[in-house]
Amino acid sequence: MNVLDFESYEEYLDHFITINDVRYLRNLNVSRTFIKNACGKNCMGRLLSRNEFTDQRKKLDNIMHPRAISEDTLFGQGYNGNDHVLQQFAKREFSLLSKQLATIIFLLMRSKKGLEVSGFIDLEQTFRESRFKMSQHYVNWPAIFEGKAKLMPQTHHLSFFDWNKNRILINDSDNFQVFAEGAHSLLMMHRGDHKILCVNAGCHCSHTRNVTRSTFTSSIYGQCIFFDHVVRRFN
Repeated sequence: MNVLDFESYEEYLDHFITINDVRYLRNLNVSRTFIKNACGKNCMGRLLSRNEFTDQRKKLDNIMHPRAISEDTLFGQGYNGNDHVLQQFAKREFSLLSKQLATIIFLLMRSKKGLEVSGFIDLEQTFRESRFKMSQHYVNWPAIFEGKAKLMPQTHHLSFFDWNKNRILINDSDNFQVFAEGAHSLLMMHRGDHKILCVNAGCHCSHTRNVTRSTFTSSIYGQCIFFDHVVRRFN
């Protein structure tokens, strides 16, 4: 169920009301109150509160209908280097920020201590959050495109694996919900169009049709795998 399908919180509540509820209670407002009390705990999953409904609808609407992004403000706009991975970052930046594309990348890197770390990263979120230097997860993209810094897997990304400690962390992002179950290793559901993406590079399940996989080699990043998903737009 997509909250964008409902124009108001009352319309959302009405989705849970049956004909029998109306016949028995004989009052729509009473039926809504009953549904909030009953479904709020255990009926067909937890019911969203009014504030949660408004917040989720706002976030999804921003994903599906983002405000315009100027190409003049892109971090990678002036990149003219020959690093293949940085070229792909710059190539995708506008499409990502304008929500035409959603991209997950897989990186295997060495930390400052020389230890291997890897992770799946929501590329759009790193670009967007880094437009504000006070952001909790700010990434210095200008320095990255200048070759003075690197994009590194971090504990807050979609997944983070510390090979030395054999520790894995899984997190949802603004664009993706993670399903770390089954034989696929990781499945990601796009929060906007609800398409499920398989990010197992060796898998050929039905979910792979929702992504285009490509690998680029770089002297900075080694092999970087891109999982690109063209976002389905709702009018």
